[in-house]
Amino acid sequence: MLWIIKLVVHALFRVVFTLEYTGVEHVPLTGSVILAGNHPSYLDPVLISLPVRRRIRFVAWDKLFTIPVLGPLIRFFGAFPVDTTKRDQQAFQQALQVLRDGDALGIFPEAGLSKEARMNALLKSGAARLALAAQCPLVPVTIAGARAAWPRHQWLPLPRKITVKYHPPIHPPRMDSALAPDEPAIAQALTEQLRQTIERRLLPALKVGAKRAELYGRPAWALRSFEYTPLWMWLVGLLLVGPSWSLTLPTAAYLGYVLLDIWYFPQQRLTKTLRDLALPLWLVAVYPWAVAMFIAPDAQARFLDAKAGVLGLVMASILFPFHWTSYYDTQRFMRGLTLGYLAVWWLEVIRPEPTGYGPHGLLLTFVVAYAVVIRPLHWPLVTAGTLTYLALFWLLSAEHWTLDMLYYAGAGLAVCGYVRAVKFTAHDGRLV
Repeated sequence: MLWIIKLVVHALFRVVFTLEYTGVEHVPLTGSVILAGNHPSYLDPVLISLPVRRRIRFVAWDKLFTIPVLGPLIRFFGAFPVDTTKRDQQAFQQALQVLRDGDALGIFPEAGLSKEARMNALLKSGAARLALAAQCPLVPVTIAGARAAWPRHQWLPLPRKITVKYHPPIHPPRMDSALAPDEPAIAQALTEQLRQTIERRLLPALKVGAKRAELYGRPAWALRSFEYTPLWMWLVGLLLVGPSWSLTLPTAAYLGYVLLDIWYFPQQRLTKTLRDLALPLWLVAVYPWAVAMFIAPDAQARFLDAKAGVLGLVMASILFPFHWTSYYDTQRFMRGLTLGYLAVWWLEVIRPEPTGYGPHGLLLTFVVAYAVVIRPLHWPLVTAGTLTYLALFWLLSAEHWTLDMLYYAGAGLAVCGYVRAVKFTAHDGRLV
């Protein structure tokens, strides 16, 4: 049951927090070991446990065991209490017995949540003393991003990127009668080595986080080149067939939102994220219907059926894993998605595809090609899901798939080639 729970929680955390692990191989699969990490959030025991293929028994603050539901739950998972206000000899002996039984022990030397972004100034030496007493390795663990994901005094976590690194184990010196008088000094030296190892990875991550926070607080971007796409589509439509409300209203609504973001909305992570997602989501939700109405008004009913809605849901679900990968990969994917919709528009004008399945072939071909060529985070999952969807879609409607679909698939590959060949900045791109 424990492994099933870990599997489900791990999958959920990967999506919500863009959770990344490195160095898990440094945790031995058998024998006694201590995992000691910084403690920026309430998520830390779960974060440390998820990728480790063995049970970890955590030393936890005794007050947690008095909370209804939470107390019995953490006790079920193997945690046991410690009084952090004093040197709790009973908890020390219980932790030592866990190690003597050959099990894994989890401990946070800060004896509470970090008061600042970095580790607290004073660390408890319990982890080092246990490593000396049990003669077992001490694995430092650096958790970065969890403080932003679940700050102190906040009820619910936020979707943020979290990285967890397991460092090579620290092996304590073998204690004998000659070293016994120096045990407190040795424990203190081990504790300091533990701090330095954790902060060697933590401090650069904090600098990146501060830089990211500063980026989110900057003034809103001016209109970027790809954000002119709805305007160009509207102008071309106006020149070809005259005014059309099916294109005018979505275009005006999108540009109105962008101008509000530039002139009025306070800038923070949420507003900048929404700005990045606005055009792809708008294209997914509105433009298949609007462009179809513009190109073929007599076929309104055909484009108001489930096909456009299903494609919109698929593209929206694909967009979010890419968005949590990195800012640059997200920008490339959005530009490709935008160009894909422009290609659909032109192909429908030049060579209308009577079944209305052209957008599926073009956009989903681009998604698969992008995932395989660029290989962002979650690309195997995106590739497998997209190909499964295409296969099911073909099985359910094989009679509607014609040779014309090859035009759309080829256009999808061309769009992928374009975003692969162009190096983008925040505003424009150039060939490299």
